[in-house]
Amino acid sequence: MSANMPRRESCYRLDSPRCAQDWHAYHGIRGRVFNLPRPDEDISPNTHPLLLWHEDQPIGAIQVDDLRNTAAALRLVAIDPAWQGGGHGRAMLERAEAFVKTLGCHKAVVYSTPEAVGFYAHAGYDEEDWDAVCLAGIVQMLKQLD
Repeated sequence: MSANMPRRESCYRLDSPRCAQDWHAYHGIRGRVFNLPRPDEDISPNTHPLLLWHEDQPIGAIQVDDLRNTAAALRLVAIDPAWQGGGHGRAMLERAEAFVKTLGCHKAVVYSTPEAVGFYAHAGYDEEDWDAVCLAGIVQMLKQLD
């Protein structure tokens, strides 16, 4: 299926990986986008790995970290390269923001690459330093979800 096919909002769901096949898809997407190896460490109770499904196909991965201060960080936002460019990233971001609200958080924060700043700005994020310890070349962004 092409990344540029028309999308229906109801054909998406964002869920936690539930089985070995889901975890394989989650880590596969992250590996293709970021060249990340599968981590060996256990996941913290405040860390929520989520897989974006388009109908029955896993196409995106995101990690939501509850920062325990009314904010949640959206980390390693990734759409499988075969699906990029079709609005799927926006669909995942909307669902991740809804998930953040279920955690009781009122802000979503993200570390953005300079290339992705426009994507986040278009989605309502503003440049704002929210982390005193940040890597050079990364743009910190924040969105109020109230």
